[in-house]
Parts: sequence; C-alpha cells; structure tokens
Amino acid sequence: MIQPMDAIRIVGTGAVFIDDIVLPDGQTHMGTLGGGTVHALLGAALWDERPGLSAFVGADLPPDVRPFLAQHLNLDGLIALPTPQARAWQIFEHDGTRRELHRVESAHMTPFISGTNPDHLPAHYRRADGYFLLLGFDDPAVWGDLPGLKLWEPNQLAMLSGGRDDVCRVLSILSPDVVSPNLSEARMIYGERSPHELLDCLLADGARAVALRMGRDGSLVVACGGTPVHVPAFHVEAVRDETGAGNTYNGAFLAGMVAGRPLTECAVMGTVAASFCVEQVGVIDPAQISHAERSARYRRLMLSL
Repeated sequence: MIQPMDAIRIVGTGAVFIDDIVLPDGQTHMGTLGGGTVHALLGAALWDERPGLSAFVGADLPPDVRPFLAQHLNLDGLIALPTPQARAWQIFEHDGTRRELHRVESAHMTPFISGTNPDHLPAHYRRADGYFLLLGFDDPAVWGDLPGLKLWEPNQLAMLSGGRDDVCRVLSILSPDVVSPNLSEARMIYGERSPHELLDCLLADGARAVALRMGRDGSLVVACGGTPVHVPAFHVEAVRDETGAGNTYNGAFLAGMVAGRPLTECAVMGTVAASFCVEQVGVIDPAQISHAERSARYRRLMLSL
C-alpha cells in the first residue's frame, strides 16, 4: 500500500550546519554539509525512509544543499533565517577526539544551536511515528506531547560534569523510548565508569532503553530489565571522516524502531549506516549506496552476534 505523499514516519529537529573539517594528518575538507540532525535523517533514509527535516538554515546556505536534501528528505519543515548560515570547524586529533569551533558570530548561532521546537513543525510532521530529538536540557516538556516513538540524543554541549540531575529531569519529563549518548558524553555526566556501569546509571536514572555509542568499539544496547548486547563496529578498509557517524547511527536506529524491529536489530541497522558514513567525508548519500551492500553488511553483523 502506497502511503500518502504527506505521510511522514520519521521527523528530526535541529539545524543545518556547514562543516570545515580538519583531519589529524592536516587534510581539510571545507564547506561540507553537516549538522547532527541531517546526518541522522540521512541514516534513516538509507533504510528506505523519507524523513521530515525540521531545521533552520541561513540566508547564505550553499545553493547545492537544498536540492541534495530534497532527494532524500521532506523539507516542508525547513526554515530560512535572515542570518548567516551556521558554520563550524570540526577539528580531529589522533586519539579520535573532536573539537567543534563555531565560525559564525555567537548571536547568529543561537537559533542553530537550540534548533527548532514543536511550534515550528508542519501539521503532518506532528503525526509521525518517530522523532529524532537532538536536545540539551532546556524545556524538555515541550516535546512530551508529541505522539510516536522518541529517540533522545543529548546535545554534546550540554553533557558536562555535574549534569546528572539534568539528565534525570529530562528522562523523567520527556520519557524517551531510547536515549543514546556517546561514551565520552556519558562519562562527563557519570564519571570514568565502565560502559556497562554507565548503562546501569542511565537505567537507574529513568532511561527506558539505552544505546551507548562507543565509536570503533561499537555500541552497547539494553532495555530496562534486559541484558546488554554488544554490537561491534563494522570493519571498513579505510576510515576517512568520523564526523556525524554517531548521528547517522541514531537515525538508522530510529528507522528500525518505527519498523518494529527488536533493539539489537535497530543497533545493527545503525552500525551499518555509520560504517558507510566513516568511509566518506560528510553526510552519506543514500542514492550512492547499493541495497545489496547495505544488506550484506547487515547480515554479517547479525551473524556475528
């Protein structure tokens, strides 16, 4: 059965960024399309979704960005601001750490950092089956009334030492179906604990399910009352750029959720999407990835569990 044109199963909220990437060996990739929500929704698009993008863009958005996004996403929720386009340095170190430095005046960056809110959503976005929410700790209640599944990826700028009470508050108010921080973010909140101990902390603080992203060490997923499952990263011959791989994982994970897949299968879908992301610079282009290769990577990971 063909869905109506305005039937959107997945919606992501945030902003479109332009990244200027500096790799540890000195290579640079300037003017690269980015933004956590864009990476995430293209990860979902890899699994045959056409998500809705609710996001801010600037007045000087590069002209090739909108046509590219329109190939894979519904753009009814795109909002153009009369300010410069958000742009940031993404600087990687040899140990894998990344620093983000905004290149646009702080006053103009504010809406891009906070992202869109439910008041910005077109009516048909409010009937989605799942929402990718890249949020900090401000006003979680405004998202609580949305129907459908919710995957909360905490905004890295909010994940600071001493923020455990804030995490508890958001988990209580927002009640996301899955919360997915990365390892370093979780340790900023809970200290230098083991990955399994971090899962225990998040569950104790009210998480219904957790997908802990650990980069090249894969991910750990668990539902409340369940047993953690480790999904290894998919080995690729050459890692070109890790920017946005975790976001891409989460978008594909959400695609599995709205399809009714078990948590482990959602994590495998996310891992497959992330593997394509790190093989190239910037966001993935689902049109350039064959279904056969996508399915082959999925099968290999499932057989490894």
